[in-house]
Amino acid sequence: MLALGGTGLAAGFLGPLLLNPQANQGPLLGIFITGPAGAVAGGLLGLSLRLLQVPAARARGALRGLCAALLLGTLWLCLPEPKLLGYVIEAEVTDCAGPESAGSAALERWRAALARTPWARPPAHWEAQALRNLAEDAGAVLTLHVQRRSPVYQHRRPWDRGALSAGPSTVPPDAPQQYYARAHGADCAAYLKEGAGRYWPFSDPQGDPEKPSAVWPPTDPPGFLSLQQLGPVPVQYGRLLP
Repeated sequence: MLALGGTGLAAGFLGPLLLNPQANQGPLLGIFITGPAGAVAGGLLGLSLRLLQVPAARARGALRGLCAALLLGTLWLCLPEPKLLGYVIEAEVTDCAGPESAGSAALERWRAALARTPWARPPAHWEAQALRNLAEDAGAVLTLHVQRRSPVYQHRRPWDRGALSAGPSTVPPDAPQQYYARAHGADCAAYLKEGAGRYWPFSDPQGDPEKPSAVWPPTDPPGFLSLQQLGPVPVQYGRLLP
C-alpha cells in the first residue's frame, strides 16, 4: 500500500510540475487522485497476494511491476496537450464599413458590462479615448463569409516541443462573421476586390488569439469593437495546409 501510494503521490505531484507547469491541476493530481488511488490499489494487491499465498519473491516482482506501470501511466497523463494557436480561415469579404459605424453599439455593450461589474475601475475618459481611436485609426470592419477553417497547434511534449501541426478543416455555420482589418487602411473598395482568400484572425500582435486586453474596457479599435484583427496567414502556418 505504501509503495504504490507513494509512487502515485510522487508521480502525480512532480509530474505536472516538470512536464506541464502551466496545467491547472498542478500537484493536485497526486494529492487527490493518483496518491489515494495508488494506496487503495496497494492495499487490494497486498490482500490478494496474502490470500493467494503468493511467494514473497513473486509478490515483490508484482509490486515493482505495478509501481512502474502506475509511474509511467501517471506521467503520461501529465503530458501537455498541444496548444491551439488559432485558426486559418478561408473566407470571402462580403461587406465593409468604417469602424465608427459600430462605435455606438460597442459603447453600449461596454457600458452594460461595466454595470454588471461595479468593482471594475475603468481608465479615466475611456469612452472618449475609444471613440477618438476609432475616428483616427486607418482600418475597416469586414463582414466575411467563412467557408472553412483549419486549427493550428503547437506541440508541447518533450519529444516534439515547438513543432506545429494543423488539425482537420471544418465548415463553420453559414453565418456572416465580422473582423477588423488594417491591410488596406479604410479603403473598402480594396477589401471587396480581394474576393476569396486565406486569413489569420488574431487578438494580439504576437498572434495569440486568446490574450486578453491589458486595458479594460479596451480602447484600441479591435478590442473596443470586440473583433479579432484579420491578417495574412503566417508562412509557417500556411505550409501546414494543403
